[in-house]
Amino acid sequence: MTRKLNGIVLLMVLALLAGCASSGVEIPDAVQEKLIWSSASERPAWTMMEPEGVEDGMLTFVGTSVRHATEQGAREDARRNVTTAVVKYMGTLVKDKFEQASVSYGASSSVVDPTTSARQFEKQLATNLAAQVKVKQWYAEKWQIPTGIGYQYFAQAKVPANAMDAEFKKLVKQKAQQAAKDAKQASDAVSKDQAEKASEFWKKMQEEKLVE
Repeated sequence: MTRKLNGIVLLMVLALLAGCASSGVEIPDAVQEKLIWSSASERPAWTMMEPEGVEDGMLTFVGTSVRHATEQGAREDARRNVTTAVVKYMGTLVKDKFEQASVSYGASSSVVDPTTSARQFEKQLATNLAAQVKVKQWYAEKWQIPTGIGYQYFAQAKVPANAMDAEFKKLVKQKAQQAAKDAKQASDAVSKDQAEKASEFWKKMQEEKLVE
């Protein structure tokens, strides 16, 4: 009985909508969004950029906010988003670096774990990065949305490549020191051998650069 009633209601709604359309009555869209202002005549090309190589000693990243009720909220969200983009990008770079190096040095996963090391690097960056991320360009939009007004911001930030390398060197040095300590404290020959290999690997990695 309930299913039959639902079917009747659905048919009535469809018939009503068809009647409105045929009589020239405009049916409002379910979601009404309209750009009503922007800080530039058109959205700049840099808002769609992906991280590229080093230019003038700097790495460039872009952050985007969701739509906020206030401009301040949108700006803060875009700044947080660009910082997150830096952390994720550099974390991926570190993981790739460690994976390639571990293959070259013949280090097994029991000696070097690229994924764990990359996550450690991301945590380190998230803590130390705030002062390094400098927003150089802003672009803003003001939208009419179903709930009222929504502001959306885009932030282009520059990060010194040498600062990223410094953080990388810091992590590698910590890993080398920990591996050397583990080798001294190893309770058996297998653990000692693995720790010594890890120590050698991390010492070699101190000679590498993260950002080419």
